[in-house]
Amino acid sequence: MRLLLGWLIYPALMAATVGSTVLLYKAHLPAVAVVALVTSGAAVLIIALERVLPYRREWLRSHGDLRVDLSHLIFSGALAEAGRAGILAGLTLGAIALSRAIGTTVWPNAWPLWVQVPLALVIAELGAYWAHRAMHETGLFRIHAVHHSAPRLYWLNGMRLHPLDTVWSGLSMAPLVLLGAGDRMLVVFATFAGVHMMMQHANLDTRLGPLNWIFSMNEVHRWHHSRVIAEQNGNYGGVLLLWDVVFGTRFYPTDRTPPVDVGLAGLRDFPTGYVAQLASPFRSALWRRGRDVPVGSRTDR
Repeated sequence: MRLLLGWLIYPALMAATVGSTVLLYKAHLPAVAVVALVTSGAAVLIIALERVLPYRREWLRSHGDLRVDLSHLIFSGALAEAGRAGILAGLTLGAIALSRAIGTTVWPNAWPLWVQVPLALVIAELGAYWAHRAMHETGLFRIHAVHHSAPRLYWLNGMRLHPLDTVWSGLSMAPLVLLGAGDRMLVVFATFAGVHMMMQHANLDTRLGPLNWIFSMNEVHRWHHSRVIAEQNGNYGGVLLLWDVVFGTRFYPTDRTPPVDVGLAGLRDFPTGYVAQLASPFRSALWRRGRDVPVGSRTDR
């Protein structure tokens, strides 16, 4: 039963996410309300499932991280959403100007939703891939380190992001908005990506089999939180692993299991408080010693 549940959780939850999003949108709820209701409902279900089917039982208890993660969810999320909303508003004006100039929207809004959403994921994930890779392989890691400071993996880790990181990575929707994608598709895209991110970090013993070549889910993503730089610098896809496969950064060894001791290499004294984490990218002393190997190093695996 446990094994069967592990295979069914991801496809069942993502199908429910899309279905409930479409139904709520048809009920004429505001887009923000639809996203909030669907992702909140999914969070409650994932929290319960982590107790039923945990990947690691020791990750069920707080490692002193719950308060700071909730702070990132509430405060960093609000700050980032405000900044992202302003940027996307500007892009919307650009999309309107573009559609007027050519007489139509570039985005194929007349296509079925089940075609639009995968197309949107492929396009958005290309930008998200390079944005995430830049966060690891350049000095931008100072910002992204907040996310990798998590001492365990569970559903709330996806929200442990510096506001600057959230704005940066959240701009993956920018090309979709600029191309004139419709509200319904964007809402489905947002809920799908949001629920996936919770599942990606969830402490769940899920199984995807061959789909681990397509989706960046927790079986593969756990390696991305390794303390070993050569293992951490890979699997950059947010929802899809397509671009990791194309650019050779997919990392999923089958001869060993992912490390349980996750976190930052060479930065074990990284701050654990919320305000200190917000200030961490700008503290030169914290970074003077550097990581175990230089940021951007890609040693042989």
